[in-house]
Amino acid sequence: MAATTHRHTRLYVERELDGSVLELDESEAHYLGHVLRLKRGDALVVFNGRGAERDANVSSLQRRGATLELGVVRAALAESPLDLTLIQALPKSDAMDLIVQKITELGVRTLVPVYTEFSVVKLDAERSERRVDHWLKIARSACEQCGRHTPPHIAAPAPLAAALQALPEGPDRLALEPAEKTSLSERPAPQRGLVLAVGPEGGFAADDWRRLDAARFGRVTLGPRVLRAETAALAVCAIAQSRWGDLQT
Repeated sequence: MAATTHRHTRLYVERELDGSVLELDESEAHYLGHVLRLKRGDALVVFNGRGAERDANVSSLQRRGATLELGVVRAALAESPLDLTLIQALPKSDAMDLIVQKITELGVRTLVPVYTEFSVVKLDAERSERRVDHWLKIARSACEQCGRHTPPHIAAPAPLAAALQALPEGPDRLALEPAEKTSLSERPAPQRGLVLAVGPEGGFAADDWRRLDAARFGRVTLGPRVLRAETAALAVCAIAQSRWGDLQT
């Protein structure tokens, strides 16, 4: 749903933005009126994550639905020049929610949740599907807040071995290892994207490292302190975007 920033209110909608009028359903109308406190005549921006982003005004707002008048097409915020994928060992729900929100703000293109040897969270197929839907809602909300147009692709949780096998060829591959001597800042700039792998609270196990080594992952460190999984994920993504993406320092 939508969120208000210092610039304007943005609303993600899962549909095309053709024509001059957009009809909202009951749940969307409730959100506009009771959560955002918008009223008839108020301005906002609607976007669909697929390239369309338009100015809009609330022309009617009722309990069973709302109508938006669509205005001029806006230029969507460009994606980061760094095609960044995060492979994240699945942590507890609140930590993963935080990771999804913040890596969306940081411009990560793809999130791949994985099960590792030390993972404590395991989801069956039904729960996995529900969690992905939940994470997508968080990512869309984060896009509304930060001005990003395209939410990241979020893969279904999978064992590490399967996730590594499904990776495309081309991007550089790096995994966090606290005992490693080489820092991310010492690595050369990636030429065709970057895949970063972050382990669970206990780190990657020996079997995990055998799989990562076989998949040609280099090892990097973030320094001497042991970081929580969510802290490590956000720190390494921020550093990568600062060095090779669009995060300005």
